[in-house]
Amino acid sequence: MVMGKVLWEQSAPVPLQKEDEPQLAEVVAECTRELLATRGWCLWKCSVLGGEVICVVQDELVEGVPEGYQVYTEAEREELFQDGVSDSTLRLVHEAKKLIGAKVTNREGGN
Repeated sequence: MVMGKVLWEQSAPVPLQKEDEPQLAEVVAECTRELLATRGWCLWKCSVLGGEVICVVQDELVEGVPEGYQVYTEAEREELFQDGVSDSTLRLVHEAKKLIGAKVTNREGGN
């Protein structure tokens, strides 16, 4: 299941508006928690990454993770977003993961 605006739009009774974004975030967070608890991974369609789909996993030991997606562990996600992260930093991290298989272990400095 791909989490993101597309899923929300398909289930929304009316077209989404800008003011619906906080509700979208709540739905995505709830679905993510459920999928991580039941199967250990979920797919996200990320607008910041140009609509690219990533795979969020509980940890690196999760089995059955679909191939072909950049994987972000819960630990990496928490490290990135603990104090907020700028869109440009997230895109830079994503490119590093794609190009050299980088992993987020520690975030120093600002966004």
